[in-house]
Amino acid sequence: MKLLERARILLNLPGGPPDELAKNEIAKAARAIEKLHQGLVGDRALAKPQTYRGEMLGAYLLWWWPQTYVKVQAALRMAPMPEQPRILDVGSGPAPAAIAALDLLGGDATCFDVSEEALAEARALGITKTTRELPAGDFDLTLAANVLSELDDPLALVRKLSGTIVIVEPALKETSRALLELRDRVVAERSVLAPCLTQKPCPALASPKDWCTAAVRWTPPRFFRQLAQATGIHAEEMISFSPLILSREKPGISASDLWRVVGVPPPERGKRRVWLCNDEGRVPAVRLDKQATAENAMFEELDRGDLVQLRGLERRGDGLRVGPQSRVDRR
Repeated sequence: MKLLERARILLNLPGGPPDELAKNEIAKAARAIEKLHQGLVGDRALAKPQTYRGEMLGAYLLWWWPQTYVKVQAALRMAPMPEQPRILDVGSGPAPAAIAALDLLGGDATCFDVSEEALAEARALGITKTTRELPAGDFDLTLAANVLSELDDPLALVRKLSGTIVIVEPALKETSRALLELRDRVVAERSVLAPCLTQKPCPALASPKDWCTAAVRWTPPRFFRQLAQATGIHAEEMISFSPLILSREKPGISASDLWRVVGVPPPERGKRRVWLCNDEGRVPAVRLDKQATAENAMFEELDRGDLVQLRGLERRGDGLRVGPQSRVDRR
């Protein structure tokens, strides 16, 4: 696997099998990942473009690159995308977002980043067009993965971008709420295609306790599982992210029975609750276990980020009730 090959060079590892770390490589790789994880998820001290070089770039290839690839593809599936697009990956690093889009949509990609070291890794992974200056001209699809939270003025950058804009940010409360605040500032200039089903102010910002994330299941590579076991940082089954998709095109009218799942609280005895959002606002929906039927069985599988059609609901003052006759269909 090319990621592992490149990471071995950056981390100065002795080498081993093509798809997994040798025993004498795990400890050193794990230490680098723990350091980068603390700096990105913990105190955020390393959340800056200058981080991605040398050992930290090697750690990124092993840990965040495969996760970012999966997150971006999940985000791209949340709204209609241009076919065979001309793609710009802004703050690309070693190009997980660009490669994710190319693999899913085809087209042609240009990677922009201030780090020549990161762009060198993008080229090593197959990207042919790279630049250290923001390109002029229009693109069909612009990607910004884990970039805006590292900038002093993210809105200024977003206003320079063209085409359908797909933003992916970390699923931390701080970064997610910052993305929602940016969304509300830009919604007068761009339409929101996803995850929102409304152009109104984001209802999650009404309470300081709320934020909005999506989740996706995945099957990570063998070396990732080795590192998860070594570090105790587990992301082997489900990974979370904060998405936002913008466009100058007007969104299609969202049906009143279409909802985005924006929250899944811990299990409750005798019932399942999820939080939903559309033009009506952010509301809870509850199904009692004793009212589970074939028609509403999909309610059990809903997770953050899912688009769901709910019919035959009972509306109450504190939210929605999914009854035996309710129909639940994931879209």
